[in-house]
Amino acid sequence: MNVKALERGNKLWEGHRMMLPEHEAQLWQERKRKEEYRPPELAPDALEEIGRMIEWSKLEEKPIVVTYASKYGPKKYLGHVVKVDPVERWLVMRNGEDKEMLPFSIIIGAEEPTDDA
Repeated sequence: MNVKALERGNKLWEGHRMMLPEHEAQLWQERKRKEEYRPPELAPDALEEIGRMIEWSKLEEKPIVVTYASKYGPKKYLGHVVKVDPVERWLVMRNGEDKEMLPFSIIIGAEEPTDDA
């Protein structure tokens, strides 16, 4: 018997691979979970600075840029703070007709907008 004829590797089964739809969905969910963004732990002085910027924006009705953690990475929102709820721990920002409610737990930065923003 010819040994070379049996050493085909995986070529015999190569075209017959199948994946059940539920396994494929589970595999995609696992990949997405690994790609999820995890925000950095903020130092106390950084938290104080964020608080000062939020308070300044609300009192002066001036716009700020708030950086917050979304599922797949940091995002920025430009607007001024219109409402802060320290008990429920969220704030509402407005940019024209657009409003955004942000929980304190996802806010990772706040700064004055640059001239090109």
